[in-house]
Amino acid sequence: MAPIVVSRHIAASVETVFRQFTDLESSPRHVSGIKAIEMLTTGPFGLGSRWRETREVLGHLDTADMEVTAYERNRTYTITHHKIGARIAAVFMFTPEDDGTGVDIEFSLTGPGMPPGLLAPVEWAIAARVREVLSHDLSGLAAGVST
Repeated sequence: MAPIVVSRHIAASVETVFRQFTDLESSPRHVSGIKAIEMLTTGPFGLGSRWRETREVLGHLDTADMEVTAYERNRTYTITHHKIGARIAAVFMFTPEDDGTGVDIEFSLTGPGMPPGLLAPVEWAIAARVREVLSHDLSGLAAGVST
C-alpha cells in the first residue's frame, strides 16, 4: 500500500506542537477516536516508549501495543505496531515555519506475509478511511495546542 500523508499548519512553535503531540496521556482528551492509553514503559516520551492504545474503529474498540521506533526531539518520531501480520507505521514530522509549525503524518502498511497486490481491490477505500482518521486526529491534536 502506498504511503498516505496528511499535513497541517499549526500557529504555535515547534516545541509547543511537539510537546502536545507527544503527551500521550492527554491524547484521549484531544483525539476523539482514542478511548484509552495505558503506558507500558515509564519516563518521558522517546525512543522505545511503549503504550497500549484503545481506539474506536468503525464502531468497534480495537487495542494495539504501540512503540516509538525512531525519535528526534522537536523534529520527528515514528510510531509502529503490528496487526494481523502487517507492520503499521506513522511518521510524524515537524517543520518550523515563519508563523508556526508544519506537521506531516505519513502512514504506511507493510507486511512480509502480505502478497503483492493483496490490498489492491480495496486499497482506495482503505486509503480514504485512513486519510480521514489521520486528518481528524491531526485536527484534534492541533486544537489541543491552544487549550
